[in-house]
Amino acid sequence: MSRKAYQREIGVVVTALLWCAVPAMAQVQVGEDLSLNLSGSVSAGYAAGYDNEGSTGHGITFGGNGVLNGSYYSPSFFSFSVSPFDNQSRNNSTYQSISNSTGVTASASIFSGSHFPGYINFSKVYNGEGSYSIPNVANYKTNGDTQNFGVGWSANVPHLPALSVGYEQGSSDYSVYGASSGNVSNFHSLSGNTAYMFDGFHLSGGFHYTNMDSKFPQLLEGNPSSDIHSDSANYSFNVNRSFGEHANTWASYTRYDYGYMFTGSSNSITTDVLTGGAAVKPTEKFSLQFSGDYDDNLAGTLYQTIAEAGGPIVKAIPGESSHAWGTYATAQYTVFPGLFLAANVTHREQLFLGTAYGSTSYGGSANYGHKVLGGQLAAGINVTRSSLGNPGQSMMGLLSSLSYSRRFGTWSLNGSLNYSKDVQTFLIANSSSGYSYSGTASRRFGRLNWNGSASGSKSLLSLANASNTFSQSYSSGLSGRWLGVSAGYSRARGGGIFTSAGITPLPSGAPVPVIPTAFVFYGGTTYTLGAGSTPVRGLTINGNFSRTMSSTLSGEAASNNLMTQGNAFVQYMFRKVYFTSGYSRLLQGFSALGVPPNLVGSYYIGVSRWFNFL
Repeated sequence: MSRKAYQREIGVVVTALLWCAVPAMAQVQVGEDLSLNLSGSVSAGYAAGYDNEGSTGHGITFGGNGVLNGSYYSPSFFSFSVSPFDNQSRNNSTYQSISNSTGVTASASIFSGSHFPGYINFSKVYNGEGSYSIPNVANYKTNGDTQNFGVGWSANVPHLPALSVGYEQGSSDYSVYGASSGNVSNFHSLSGNTAYMFDGFHLSGGFHYTNMDSKFPQLLEGNPSSDIHSDSANYSFNVNRSFGEHANTWASYTRYDYGYMFTGSSNSITTDVLTGGAAVKPTEKFSLQFSGDYDDNLAGTLYQTIAEAGGPIVKAIPGESSHAWGTYATAQYTVFPGLFLAANVTHREQLFLGTAYGSTSYGGSANYGHKVLGGQLAAGINVTRSSLGNPGQSMMGLLSSLSYSRRFGTWSLNGSLNYSKDVQTFLIANSSSGYSYSGTASRRFGRLNWNGSASGSKSLLSLANASNTFSQSYSSGLSGRWLGVSAGYSRARGGGIFTSAGITPLPSGAPVPVIPTAFVFYGGTTYTLGAGSTPVRGLTINGNFSRTMSSTLSGEAASNNLMTQGNAFVQYMFRKVYFTSGYSRLLQGFSALGVPPNLVGSYYIGVSRWFNFL
């Protein structure tokens, strides 16, 4: 069925449901077993749209949305919900879509009150809005179609192993405003889990398989669009047992299989990880914990984090064998409520890229939380000294945190600060340092309320300048009885992985040798303004504006990117009738593509009515 035909069909369904039904009580009983509840709205108005490619359109449009809920026999036996919508956008409704979006979502559950519950869900959206993200910088706008379907079933019979299985599939086809290509992807996933208790032992296990095909858009990196195919499977088994209230032990095994084909290359990864430990609590104030782990493919684990983040593994996986193992011991003592002291010792061994590393660390920590000077204080510090067998050095690591909140008359203040120095990461040879802070304040001035916030962070991974990240953001708002205004500013820079959904930050601790060639440097600033008012009862006016300027660099391909967006919305409610008017404008472009930015605009004026039929 074509998109236009589907939209017409949804429109007919919405109109029929919402106009033709006869108003009645809040819930209608159909026969002896079927219960229904129906509500929604219908609208009609004049709409027009334009873009800088010369396309324009205008005319009378109809739309609406509805929610049909129901059950058969009883909600615990069978229940369902269907929500169609047609021609919905931020110009004529609360839907956050630049263009008119049409679709339907539906879900149903069966036997939810029994030992064998099941579910089905489905959604299909045409002309919907999405985002292509640059971390802490912007969500560039996309437009396209999506579809998802899922089904699942469980068996929870007393004295037998619990079992659950599920299947999902989905697809998306979107384009980025200002880009000549988009993303087409589809996935299929199958999962299963089981759990059983035997003689005090809690046993559980499961698997998850995903198959995905995706076409990356030609966008930020300036390279031709590429296709990626991947298959991944996770298998796990866990066991734990408690010995009264003062001791417990656990063990787990996980296998991860991953295979991919990308730009003509292919490879596969298999990783087995075993962990286990025990904890004892001899007294109410004192506790001990011991644990260990073994990873038979350390390089595979690092590549797995990149794959799970959505990035392609372009570089060849090292052929050398790699592994890692470690042991850990921690003791904690409660001095008094709110003050905790701890000591720990750790030994780790790793073989990676043909080089063996070893590390033994000793550390101590203190954490305190209590009311101080009329406010709530929380503070913590962890100091670690590590001896590295290779490259043969030692270092001091520090983790610290501080937060405080208090009210001073009409003021309300909250703040936090975190600082780290030479903290070991997943790889022994690397360490990270950084800081983060945040604060909020608010005060009432007569009938006005003011609030402000500030936050920032910076991280540095040794031996990998590509992993340095920095971000700052500030915002302020003032609101009164009928008017509110706000403003914000943020900036960020760093490095990440190019994926089909945007740029994803590089997984923590991943060193330069495993960074894929799809690595992207990014940076940018964003300004936002907003205002809203309710001058009289039933009248709502709001508007917002944002401007983002960013830059990206992948290899030798650089791009300067721009997005400005403005929206205005006015609505007046009289009884159950809404008079609505809206305007939207988006300008978005990427210099690496060598085409002018895409300008899209639309406006609407019309009327809608809300109904509660059943």
